[in-house]
Amino acid sequence: MGDDNAMISLEISSDEAGRRLDSLLAARCPEFSRTQLARLARNGKIALDGRPAKPGAIAAAGQRVVFQPPESPLTKLEPDYGLEISVIYEDEDILVLDKPWGLMAHPGAGRREPTLAGGLLARNPRLNGVGEHLRPGLAHRLDRDTSGVLITAKNEPALRALSEMFGRRETKKIYLAFVSGRPRNDCGLVDAPIGRHPTQRRKMYAGAPRGRAALTYYKILRHFPKTGLSLAALRLVTGRTHQARVHLQSLGLPVLGDPVYSRGPGDLVKKFPSLGPLIKRQMLHARRLTIVHPVNSTEMTFRAPWPSDFRIFLREILALEKA
Repeated sequence: MGDDNAMISLEISSDEAGRRLDSLLAARCPEFSRTQLARLARNGKIALDGRPAKPGAIAAAGQRVVFQPPESPLTKLEPDYGLEISVIYEDEDILVLDKPWGLMAHPGAGRREPTLAGGLLARNPRLNGVGEHLRPGLAHRLDRDTSGVLITAKNEPALRALSEMFGRRETKKIYLAFVSGRPRNDCGLVDAPIGRHPTQRRKMYAGAPRGRAALTYYKILRHFPKTGLSLAALRLVTGRTHQARVHLQSLGLPVLGDPVYSRGPGDLVKKFPSLGPLIKRQMLHARRLTIVHPVNSTEMTFRAPWPSDFRIFLREILALEKA
């Protein structure tokens, strides 16, 4: 399998058990793409407990994966000095910020664009070595085009405590979303496991037979009958990949502007042309996060203000409703 000095060796955790090998490796090693890792496995260059494993091999807790990384991985995080970070709260142990949409939380495979992780490193070089090398201090993440509250740790004990808190579902995460449609019930619980789509690899889907448990409470805050849109609040009990977007789609309420789980706003924009220029991303915002402070054990709630595009969009919808 190549030069032993270059080998990467990982043990499968209990939380990762039952997942596809290429999927969990892509999550554990974000410097490599899933495509790169799948190609290595197909070529017999990834071993699971000493035996070559296929990309779709299902991993078990305690198994060890060994592989030689693809060429030219992104192995070092560079500081992004020009990145502006909007701070909500900061002390000696944590930094809570309002992530803008359009910014990646950490580098992906082959990407050299500015990231939140790079901005954090530029702001505080001592973060280098706190957690994984490409995402120092990050206890959780938000999708590139999701805005809102994101908490980071400034030291290893705080990061470990926050990561365990998220893993034990002891945080409270509230999101806002503009969605297409209105459900039969204006509030409820979506209890549907989420897994990788069998044929469309960019997508996750609800109800996957081998998916991971996922729980989302939802409430329609306001429905706009003329446009057919709704403003929804979501409480994510778990934190699965694309959870809010996937569970909303399963209700027939795709997030407006979502490039993966929505058909696009074509019909809406044809009927209401003024909305077109205002839909620049998936309209999903992490509004509120409640945690227990990792050091002093105080319960704390942090809020991100409504982003400017949400405010402008709501103002236009209300104007259309009155017209």
